[in-house]
This record gives sequence, C-alpha cells and structure tokens, in this order.
Amino acid sequence: MFLNDSRNALERHAAGLDGVLAREGLSAMEAKAPGELKALIREYRLPGLWVPASLGGAGVSPYDGIRLQRALGARAPSMALMLTMHHFTISVCGQLAEAVPACAQMLRNVAQNDLLVASAFAEGRRGANIFDSTTYMTPDADGYRINGNKKPCTMSHCMDIITVGVALQGADGNKRTGMAIVSADAEGITRHAFWPVAPLAAADNHEIRFDNVRVSADQVLLAADGDLETAQIVAGAEVIGLSWFEIIASASYLGVASAMAERVLLNGDIDATERARLGGELEAAQAALDGAIHLMQTSSPEQALLARVLMIRFAVQRTIERCAMHAAELAGGLAYIKDSEMMTLLAVSRALAFHPISRKAAEPMMAATLAGALA
Repeated sequence: MFLNDSRNALERHAAGLDGVLAREGLSAMEAKAPGELKALIREYRLPGLWVPASLGGAGVSPYDGIRLQRALGARAPSMALMLTMHHFTISVCGQLAEAVPACAQMLRNVAQNDLLVASAFAEGRRGANIFDSTTYMTPDADGYRINGNKKPCTMSHCMDIITVGVALQGADGNKRTGMAIVSADAEGITRHAFWPVAPLAAADNHEIRFDNVRVSADQVLLAADGDLETAQIVAGAEVIGLSWFEIIASASYLGVASAMAERVLLNGDIDATERARLGGELEAAQAALDGAIHLMQTSSPEQALLARVLMIRFAVQRTIERCAMHAAELAGGLAYIKDSEMMTLLAVSRALAFHPISRKAAEPMMAATLAGALA
C-alpha cells in the first residue's frame, strides 16, 4: 500500500507516533503551538535519530531517515520541517565531530537529553558556503561576540541549541567563515515576529537576532589564516551538510505531496491509469532520493557531489509540484474547496522551491559539473 514503507520505518523508530498523528489529523497538527510539537518530538526520542551511535544516538540508516521524514511530511508538515532543520544541522556537526570536540559534546547532549538544534546558516548563498554568513564575530577576551540576524529561523522559540554560521573580518579585508554553537538561552539572543502566514506556522519560523552574544573560543570552528587543514574540514562539512539538507528537505515535501496523492489513490472511482501515473511518479522520486544517498556514501565531499545532489533535488521538486497539482485536479474542484487540508497541502507543497539553495544559485555549479569542470 502507498506510503507503507515510510510509515513502517516511522513505526520501527518511533512506535506509536504515526497512530497519534493520524488520530489528531493534519489540521489539528498544523494548528498546534510549536511547543506542543517539540513535546511530541521529545516524547518519541526523535532528536537523536541522526546522531551517530558512537555518540549515543540511534545512528539511523539514512534510507530509513528520509522515509521517516516522508511519513511525517504526510501527517504533520510543520513537524517535518522542524526535524528537517534539526537533522540537517546534526549531519553538519556529525561531519565535524572528530575534529571539533564541541560538536561531539553537543551531539552527545542531543542524544541524551532529546535537545532540538536550530540553524542560523547562510544556506542559500552561491556554492556550498553555508558558513559564508553575514552574521559577524569580533574577538573578545578568550572568545568572541556575535552580531547579526537570521530570518526566518525555524524553531526560533523552542530550540535548545542554535548553530550559527559566522564570519570574522580581518584587518586586510578578507573574511574567514566558520560556525559557532550557542545555547538558545544565551544573553543577547532575541526573537522577533516574522512569519505572517498560516502554512507551516507551527514550525515557529521567526527572526533571531544576535546582539553581542558572547561565545568562548572552544564553541567556535574557524580556520586561521594559512590553516589549510581546518579549511578543508570546513569545506567538506559545507558540502556534506548542504547535500543532506537537500535530501532531507526533499523527502519531507515528498511526504506532503504524497498525502495529497493518497486521498486520490484510495478513490476507486478515479481512473486507474491516472492513479498509477500519479503514484508511480512519486515512487520514482523516492527512488531518486535513495540514489542521492548512495552518492553521499560513495563520493568524496566535493562540489561535484553537491551539484549531483542538487540535480536530484530539483528533479524531485518538479515531480512534487506536478504531482501535487495532478492530485488536486483528480480530487476535483469541489473536494479542493471543501477540504481545507487539501488546500493547505497544495500550498505547503510549493515551499520546497523557497528553500536553499535557489535554482539560480545552483545552476552554474550544475552546468559546470555536466561540462566536466567539477568532475
């Protein structure tokens, strides 16, 4: 049955959660306060799923991980978005854990205490430079002061930890980039209303401002001038982190489109050819994401890998857009008008296009890879 693989994966790793979400219903889940979603996420021990087993986490197979996201996207899109941001950030820190003790300790704390981690990276900037931030640091005693903002920032009020892409401007005008790990209740972090619309409002997407937020040196990863080893670690983390973001986000929105399709596929009055075409396209998109995971496991963390993952992300995005509209058309105009959930799902299904990196930013990199320049 359609979505069985995804729901079975969710049941294996969070027994009972799918039943809870099904009983609540999509409208009720999307109307919840972000804190209620956080409580449910913690109750079912979801924060530690992507944390490596060596650091106390579940070390979930990424193939299961994206099926979990698809299942959640079909039942509770805002919860899926929160966990997209969390798991992506965990993947970045997992890449850095051996080289950066603060990352390893953060991952242990996440797994042990079911903490939620938000991100304030510049994910949308050209290339893979998620750390190429406009949030700046200035040296301060044995640490730094952070100033800047991120908007929107998912889980803005309910995060426990935030990882921040930071930049340090040198006297020569050159900018070094890196990452800082900051407690969500650190002095100088403030939240400001930003998200004005109903879709995905439960994911708590608001503005975070950093006003002289102090961090110690051991909370920061920053390559010194001429430190090629650290620079390579940062570059690899950028590629791996952003690639995982594309895969996890795509899986979450594939779940949204799948929820729309499920309503159609269960309707025997709709032509079987149309149903087969609709469901088949979505299953092909799932297979494409599995292929992206295979690339992650077999390729070096270089720009060419990110370019290939982005090709899959945009192909899946086009499938989601096409299938969501197809499902709405097959359900019929009256169903669309009368079923508020169908209307919500169709609106949310379009949101993947607004996540980084943008098509415009990605296309030069993809074109260069196809031409062999980044092979």
